[in-house]
Amino acid sequence: MRRTLVFSFWFYSLTVCGLSTGPWIVPKLTHDKQNESLSKGSSVTFTCAIGDPSPEWQFLWYRVVPFRDDLPADSHWSGRSTYSLELLSDSSRGAGGSYSLNLTGPEHRGFYVCRAKKEEPVYYTHHSNPLILWFSDPDSTGHLSVNPNRSALFMSESLSLSCAGNGTDWTLRRITDCMEISQCPFTRGASSWENGTCHIKAVSHYDGGIYWCQSESGELSKGHYIEVHHHDAKAYVIFVTDTRPTIYDNRFQFEKGDSVNLRCVVDSYLVGWRFLLYRVVPFRDGLPEAPHRSGAARQSLELLPGSSTHAEGTLTLNPAAPEHSGLYVCRAERGEPAYYTYSSPMLIWIKDSSPQAFLSIQPSRTHYFENEPVSFCCEVQTNVTGWILRKYLNKGRGSMAFPLIQDSMTFPLEKESSGQKAVYNIVSLNTSDNGDYWCQSESGELSNIVSIRVEKKPLAYLYGPPEGWLTAGDSVSLRCSLGQYTSTSDPRWRILWYKIVLYREELPTFTDKESSSKYSLELLPDSSGDGGSYTLNSVGPEHSGVYVCRGEREQPVDHTEYSTPKLLWVIDPSPKAALTINSNRTQYFQSESLSLSCVAQDNASGWSLRRFTFYYPSSLSGCPFNNTVTRDQSTCNISSLDVADSGVYWCQSESGQYSNAVKITVNHNPRPTLDVSPTWPAKGDTVILKCDASGSSSGWRFHFYRVIVPIEEVLPSEDTNFYSHELKLSENSTELLSDSSREAGGSYTLSTVGPEHTGFYVCRAQRPNSFSYTPYSNLRHLWVKDPSPPASLSIYPRTSPFFEEFESVSLTCEVKGNSSGWTLRRFTNHNKASHCAFKHEAVTWDERPCNLMLTFVDSGLYWCQSESGEYSNAVNISVHGQPTPRLQVTPNNWGTEGSSLTLTCEVRGSTTGWSFLWYKVVSPKKGFPVEFDSVTRFSYSLELVADTSMGAGGSYPLTPASPEHSGVYVCRGQRGDPAYYSQYSPHQLVWVTGPSPSSWLRVSPNRTDFLQSQSLSLSCKGLGNLAEWTVRRYTSGELSDCPFNSRSGTWAESTCNISSLDTYDSGVYWCQSTSGELSNAVNITVHEKDFKSRLEVSPNHWVTEGSAVTLSCSVGAPFPGVRFHWYKAVPVSEGLPLVSNRGRFREAKYSVELLSDSSRGAGGSYTLSSSAPEHSGLYVCRAEIEELAAYAEYSHPVLLTVTGPSHSVWLDVIPSRSQHFVSEPLTLACKAQDAATVWSVRRFTLSKELSDCPFDKKSQMLDPSTCNISSLTLSASGVYWCQSESGKRSNAVNITVHSGNVILESPVHPLKEGEKLTLRCLGRKSVKSNLSATFYKDGLHVANQTSGTIMLPNISKKDEGSYVCEIEEKIRSPGSWVSVRVAPGNSHKDNMRLKTNLIDNFGTFVAMRQEMGSLDGGCTTSCTQARRRQCAS
Repeated sequence: MRRTLVFSFWFYSLTVCGLSTGPWIVPKLTHDKQNESLSKGSSVTFTCAIGDPSPEWQFLWYRVVPFRDDLPADSHWSGRSTYSLELLSDSSRGAGGSYSLNLTGPEHRGFYVCRAKKEEPVYYTHHSNPLILWFSDPDSTGHLSVNPNRSALFMSESLSLSCAGNGTDWTLRRITDCMEISQCPFTRGASSWENGTCHIKAVSHYDGGIYWCQSESGELSKGHYIEVHHHDAKAYVIFVTDTRPTIYDNRFQFEKGDSVNLRCVVDSYLVGWRFLLYRVVPFRDGLPEAPHRSGAARQSLELLPGSSTHAEGTLTLNPAAPEHSGLYVCRAERGEPAYYTYSSPMLIWIKDSSPQAFLSIQPSRTHYFENEPVSFCCEVQTNVTGWILRKYLNKGRGSMAFPLIQDSMTFPLEKESSGQKAVYNIVSLNTSDNGDYWCQSESGELSNIVSIRVEKKPLAYLYGPPEGWLTAGDSVSLRCSLGQYTSTSDPRWRILWYKIVLYREELPTFTDKESSSKYSLELLPDSSGDGGSYTLNSVGPEHSGVYVCRGEREQPVDHTEYSTPKLLWVIDPSPKAALTINSNRTQYFQSESLSLSCVAQDNASGWSLRRFTFYYPSSLSGCPFNNTVTRDQSTCNISSLDVADSGVYWCQSESGQYSNAVKITVNHNPRPTLDVSPTWPAKGDTVILKCDASGSSSGWRFHFYRVIVPIEEVLPSEDTNFYSHELKLSENSTELLSDSSREAGGSYTLSTVGPEHTGFYVCRAQRPNSFSYTPYSNLRHLWVKDPSPPASLSIYPRTSPFFEEFESVSLTCEVKGNSSGWTLRRFTNHNKASHCAFKHEAVTWDERPCNLMLTFVDSGLYWCQSESGEYSNAVNISVHGQPTPRLQVTPNNWGTEGSSLTLTCEVRGSTTGWSFLWYKVVSPKKGFPVEFDSVTRFSYSLELVADTSMGAGGSYPLTPASPEHSGVYVCRGQRGDPAYYSQYSPHQLVWVTGPSPSSWLRVSPNRTDFLQSQSLSLSCKGLGNLAEWTVRRYTSGELSDCPFNSRSGTWAESTCNISSLDTYDSGVYWCQSTSGELSNAVNITVHEKDFKSRLEVSPNHWVTEGSAVTLSCSVGAPFPGVRFHWYKAVPVSEGLPLVSNRGRFREAKYSVELLSDSSRGAGGSYTLSSSAPEHSGLYVCRAEIEELAAYAEYSHPVLLTVTGPSHSVWLDVIPSRSQHFVSEPLTLACKAQDAATVWSVRRFTLSKELSDCPFDKKSQMLDPSTCNISSLTLSASGVYWCQSESGKRSNAVNITVHSGNVILESPVHPLKEGEKLTLRCLGRKSVKSNLSATFYKDGLHVANQTSGTIMLPNISKKDEGSYVCEIEEKIRSPGSWVSVRVAPGNSHKDNMRLKTNLIDNFGTFVAMRQEMGSLDGGCTTSCTQARRRQCAS
């Protein structure tokens, strides 16, 4: 017997009042009168569009009606089973996608919905968006009155709606925005119906919608739409300074005589607000009571004289006087009866030189810490009585926040009165006491104002010592920080240092917060707070222990809590006791046991085990540490370790002696990984299950299980967290495999598998000395191929398991035997399990197949399973993203009439298995889907080209091309039945030019290149009615009409004006009529305003005297009429243009001086036919675009050095090496033959900074020709030379500053052939001085030297190159170039001199090219040091 069971997955929901939309095809419903007022007798045509013109689609038309049981269950549309969709009786009239109505009766009012379907197999789209249809009846006697009479209400406002008309049987009805149709009183909220009036006590967002009156005979009044805003409006008082509102400006205090402008504003876009400004005064009968009173003190609101009640809501206090000080409130109201809202009070204070009372504070300061006491003293200068202390707290002044006002009777104060003085004591401050304080009499007189700030007491943080053990003689520094309160920023604070010792009564007590263990604190000798650091210059074993710090303040006396303790341990070669561990290892897992014993080496007694744990907060404690630990004399037993037990353990005697220390690490139990191989075996095969824990099977015992309950019971359901992988397994849901416990290897073998082995498996692990297990492993399936399964799972429409996102698939289970209770199940790749129709109510399995609209989360394993545990075959479905085709135009997008153009469309690089549809972008068109670009705000339709079948194979020819082919095209692929569609391709513009279009686009100014911020006008000129033409453009794949969603674009009288262009305005522009006619097209390019000039030097940056050198300047865009200017860069000089460049380390600044013969290079090339040393320097160029009256940015400076036969001055470097460590000193001295010439040391750094010594605060001139840098920084790397006022220069030296631990000491200046080369590997002070080093030249190994020094006697040209040294742990120095001068008589002397000069002076500066981006010359920026010789030539 063969039976077919069918199942259903439904994956759809709707965005209606909070519901979300699923991945189904969603039609778009529109009608042709959406912008018109409808009345009885009007005609309306609906259009339902899905973007697929296939004639196989049929359209269905529905109305939203109250819920009815007689409607099919799958027509429940709102998602809450409150209302249903009723198929229109004449729905078939609109089967083609359009449905027309003549509005004759009330039955035509309401919400309409459409959907589409295909036959064989039946497939339905989602329902469309709802569209409301409402029209008035001019003959109706009904009348609806609304109070308040406005369309927009705020939450919680009351609303009354009254019905009147002929007859008495009138009711109020509504259709809400959530598609609820109901009659007053409504089911939602508090409403009542009384004497023809519906009262809604407090409106909510559910009450938004259309309201009307309806008689028993069906007569309807005119409808009234109510919009409910979800938040109440809020009013604010602001200050206005220079016509700019400032909300809660910190400047709430003003000087006497100032002009203070107050304005009331409201955070609502609604208009029609009226404003009233009040001052808060003591309570008086006859005045409105202030809504923002606090405690028992009642306040009133006094309307300000001259307070305006118009939209401005402004008031000016001019001149401001002390009597204006106080709290101000505004009220914003609108409508009749008025809806109103009050602002929070705003404090305004006008300083008074002679106040009625004087408020002082003790201690006299403005900043306090929590728990400090403070006293406010109010000294009254007059006989006025009834004074109280008031506080104003504005949380977050400077933003829209809510101030609080409190009186002395409402917050904890102790009051002491003595004559004309009142003292208010706050015993213990907290942060809520922040604010502004003043005294105020019962009649309103004020004192001065005092502001205080209360902060939490600073916490002490102890940093260091470094991780790992210290050895005797090492130096270590501990650092203690109090945050912003340090001995330098606040000299009242100092730092005290302590060592934690065993408890002694005479010492301060320290209680560990975690272990509650009690210890004592021993103040360290010479402990002081200067600088917040404590240094032990030569540590010994006696320094081992736990340290803390804290801050102490003298005025006023106070101190912080102790810091978290830190451990410092110094290795003792001969400890007095030995700590032994029973398992002789230091790495453990949770729940393992551990025993530690103290074995004394001498007669010392009272040894006990102590530990310092690392888990925050760090803790110091002695054995037993907790209830899982027992102590047996000198042995400590931990029965079940936890990660919090990780730390350092040691033994300590009563006299304070120490054993060795051992660091114990306890790791979380790992989650094992289960692997099944093979996963899909044939009957009779051997299968191996392998379990792995923490990357190894060593030391674990493994257990293997089979899951014996439905898979969805052990995995997270579909509704749980998407990333949750926690299995819900227990002994009741798993079956331990026989002989499962495996010690080594973690493997379990199933020798001969059969269908009974099909299922899901897990494993877990256990340590031999632990009773607990690791978590269960991942879930793995094993599926044994059964040639005759009891059921068969089939897929429609394809047997292939590979699908695209949003494709439809039907799964059917065919049962071959008599077994029953079959269910379709799945196990997705996201570790989720479910059965068919798991999200909704159960369905009858025999009605329809299991239909899925596939998404990524549906990828996984599918199978059928019976009640008795039998399995069908399994199918592994893989879902890929909905593909986006690639559309191309060949040979290019621009053609001439009669030429041949071809559009090609591919899906994932292929056309196989797909047929293609071709569309042209047109203006929104009836009967076609309307697309909306949210970026450009452009609406358009996609019109299927008439002969689209020509391109079904992936190529659509435009042959011969004609102007009517011009336009924007898209394509998409389809396959399968029912058809599955890819996404639309990106747009592609095709333009075919003809001899003379009937209209043309005129561009003003008449050019195609523009700069940012420039303006542009585009006008449509030619034949026909120009009002029917618009300017359209295509930019970066986006199509839009003028004004292009641009704040700077306007459209008026057939002209499009863009007042401020930007780069995204680059694109193709044309005119297009409503009938589709096109003008010519113009390609507009908008360049960045700050475009840069680029300078290059040829043949090299370093040349010999007499060589020809050409400097070439260019800009990125081919602007017409470009003129170039030439400069030399000099240190910042007054009167010369200043240039700033953001460099690698900081911003670099220098001046530029125009060359006297700059005009020689106006065309872009500046040539020195016979260069001389005085031509050396840093050159800069700049492009001027005369047509645009614009300048490019200056180019980066380029260094040009012209070397002569000898220098009259040379630069000495002390220490004499090219590499230096950060923070080292450096001296550079100019040695000149002419002592009368004044020389300065100049440099050009990686940051492109050109400057003379002193370069910064760390450098100074020791004498007129010697520069000293006291502490080098990375930004000091660069080229250095000497230069005179007349422009003469010395040789140049490259200096590299390194932040690492190793540098290479190499010669600063070139060597001669036959001289000795010595290279030394140098380390920082923290690195041992006798380095064993390995040397490399040009990346190749040269030698290993234990002394760290290599010497090459009698060098030759072949020894020239880039050298590097490397010490232990693969720490390398930077590369250093060693240059060798050619010996006299060399046949290649002239050629080598050029190379040598380039390398001698430029050194590794060539490598800076990548950092600077300016020294391109004739060699690419990817040149490495090892290839400099080739680059130089």
